Amino acid sequence: MSTSQGSPNWPRAERVARLEVLETQILARPAEVYAEVLALWPGLSAAVPSPASPAPDSCPGPSELAAQATALQLLSRCAVLLGEDGAAANHAETGRRLAHDLGLRSLEARCLEVLGVVRGRQGDVKQAAWLLRRSLYLLHALGDTPGQGRLLGRVGDLLERLEEYPQALLFYRAGLAQLPAARPVTAAVQVGLARTLHQLGEYAESQELAAQALAVCQEVGLPQLEAQVQLQQALTQLALGELDASRRHAEQAQALAAPRHAEQAQALAAPLEHTVPGAAAWVLGEAALVRGDLAQAREGLGRAEELANTPPLLARVRGSQSRLYEQLGDPAQALRCLREQRELEQQHRARLAEQRAGLLAEQIRYEVLRREAELQRKRRNERAQAASALRETRVELSRQASHDQLTGLANRSFFYTRARQALDLLAPGRSLGLIVADIDHLKAINDRFGYAVGDLLITELARRLCEAVRPGDLVGRLSGDEFVMLLSDLASPGDLRLVAERLLQQLREPCVCGTELVVPTVSLGYVVAPQDGGDVELLQKRADLALFQAKAQGRNMAVAFAGDMSAEEEERRMLSQDLRHAVRHGQLQLHYQGIFLLPGQRLSGFEALVRWPHPKRGMIPPDRFIALAEESRLILELGRWVLDEACRQARAWQLPERGLTMAVNVSALQFEQSDFVAGVRACLEQHGLPGHSLVLELTESMVHRDPRLAKQTLRELQALGVKVAMDDFGTGYSSLSMLKSLPFGLLKIDREFLQDLSAASEQFAASQQFIEVMVRLAHNLQMRVVAEGVETAEQYDLLCGMGCDEAQGYWLARPLPPAEAAALLPAGAPDSPWPTQSPSSQQARQESPRQSLSED
Repeated sequence: MSTSQGSPNWPRAERVARLEVLETQILARPAEVYAEVLALWPGLSAAVPSPASPAPDSCPGPSELAAQATALQLLSRCAVLLGEDGAAANHAETGRRLAHDLGLRSLEARCLEVLGVVRGRQGDVKQAAWLLRRSLYLLHALGDTPGQGRLLGRVGDLLERLEEYPQALLFYRAGLAQLPAARPVTAAVQVGLARTLHQLGEYAESQELAAQALAVCQEVGLPQLEAQVQLQQALTQLALGELDASRRHAEQAQALAAPRHAEQAQALAAPLEHTVPGAAAWVLGEAALVRGDLAQAREGLGRAEELANTPPLLARVRGSQSRLYEQLGDPAQALRCLREQRELEQQHRARLAEQRAGLLAEQIRYEVLRREAELQRKRRNERAQAASALRETRVELSRQASHDQLTGLANRSFFYTRARQALDLLAPGRSLGLIVADIDHLKAINDRFGYAVGDLLITELARRLCEAVRPGDLVGRLSGDEFVMLLSDLASPGDLRLVAERLLQQLREPCVCGTELVVPTVSLGYVVAPQDGGDVELLQKRADLALFQAKAQGRNMAVAFAGDMSAEEEERRMLSQDLRHAVRHGQLQLHYQGIFLLPGQRLSGFEALVRWPHPKRGMIPPDRFIALAEESRLILELGRWVLDEACRQARAWQLPERGLTMAVNVSALQFEQSDFVAGVRACLEQHGLPGHSLVLELTESMVHRDPRLAKQTLRELQALGVKVAMDDFGTGYSSLSMLKSLPFGLLKIDREFLQDLSAASEQFAASQQFIEVMVRLAHNLQMRVVAEGVETAEQYDLLCGMGCDEAQGYWLARPLPPAEAAALLPAGAPDSPWPTQSPSSQQARQESPRQSLSED
């Protein structure tokens, strides 16, 4: 730095600003900083005089005094780094008093720290500890975490000088925990900690810390501190027996500690007994002695003897010289050196004992301070962690309030809000598209593979939807299997059809869900604003109508909204209202279809099938109103009525006495009710029916929805004596293990498998083989087999040949009202032998199936 930078002609404000810059350069260049601060000093107490204004006579103000205090603490720190202890003490004491009067606690703490270092060098350990403790108190009150870390390191150095290594270790670690990484002051504390760990035999951690400090020294350019690091590594390698490595480190330490670097001596250097030149010379001599190079050992130890300026280091040299002379065959010199070693060690121990005694009270106070600092650090970390957790929680709660947890898509509320905004901002002549997508048969996928696979499928399809739309578009999830997309700013309504078709293609691609390969299909319904509506609710309703049409037309397709769909929705709504009225006013009826033993066509029971004779619309088939009942949960009330009416009819026909059964279909919603079994028991008791006269028919998907509940419910029904049939077997995702583990008594083969059971059909062989397998499977599981949908004599004969136990269908008997179905009952008393069927029953069997209502 040229002297012009410290020119007295500088304005005072610039001089103060320059002090702030110089403070960051103290460790790297203390001599130059010291000189420049001295040059700046004259202009810090008053304004620089100029020809136009004479120098003021007034005393300096607070800002001027603060600048002076800053300069004094900088001078004191530079002086202590340069080894000028007297100047350092004078500058520090003057700066301390000035900072104290001005209330500048941070500057006061810095000056106290320098005074403590100087007193420690002079051997006044008690006074040094007192000064450092006062500095630490101020920093603690200010909440200066790095400053406290630096001071705790100073205390650790003081305790290390007293060979209180366990205590020094605690303070070094506490200080290091509060210092930022990769800083010069941090490196100095790391060196002290490395020395202490070396003394405690923890060589691996000592080497690791030394390596970290070395990297900082070489990056910043701190040769004297680097010399301390090299010396420490040399000592550790010597202790480990790595003589060559120890020699290299010692030589590097000597080179760095050469006189050309003397002006950069560090305040946090090693303890006095480990001054670099003498300690490095001892390492070289000791390593040579261990190698057996006695001439090199004599030279190195002689050099160490010249440089050793403390009793502990000289004691080490005398110990090595004693062993050297012993190997040279000079016992007298060996004994002399050994005696001197012991005397030096005794002097050192006596001095340590005296210093420790005077320091005991300070150590207690320091321990309290250390613990307070550690507690403060922990509390600070806890507050920071709590604040971070609170921020993360707020962000997560905000996200959860607006997004679906499984997929991360917008939820219903957030989607509608954004959609309304998009509609409000829609430019004239532009369009906005809304697409509703529904995963086909998601329930069946869950039933077959489990809900975990279903969730993976939903997540994958959500990802594909996000990738398919533009960055400005929005994708949301409305319910379990329903997604919605908002496509803003479309150039023309026709663009939406192209997008929908592209979406279908992308969503049809197979998905790997865990260990399962699922090939999904999706149904889409879409609308265009403003052509199909001007508000979100209307657009959503019409998109749902289009989606309903896509499902009604066979699924796996995209359908645009059309005006006549609203009329269909109104029709559906009116039908739902009429159904509720019909259930609650007794307008529904039960028809009964006979079930017959094979071969012989002997009646074994009936299946109760619900019918709705609408007063205006005529007979409405079940496939039109059962789904409506399930959607509105009206199926629960309807199911209770069907069970009660079927049991009443069974009692009226005396089916138990005739050895016949009554079969009733059960919906999934009924089966999952907690009071379902209790309701069945109450119905049987009310009508005086034994359990074995009732057959409840369940579908495969019902059992798969909750296998644990299904198993428990079926066992309770079995305890009542009620028979349970697996209905429509083979049409869903059949699980043989489930069929084996649950107490089913009957297996019903769906009519779908009988359609090709004809010699004229191309699929005849496959159909026949499949039914034969199902019959054998059921018989092996001790289950009876009932075939549904028998419509020809050929089918009947083939089923008899396959060993099927029972059958029902139009060829045998169509569903009939109670008065007509009674004709199928055996003639005579209930206990009489089975007679041949009456003519009326023969006529009922032979009526064309196309004239009767479809079976359930």
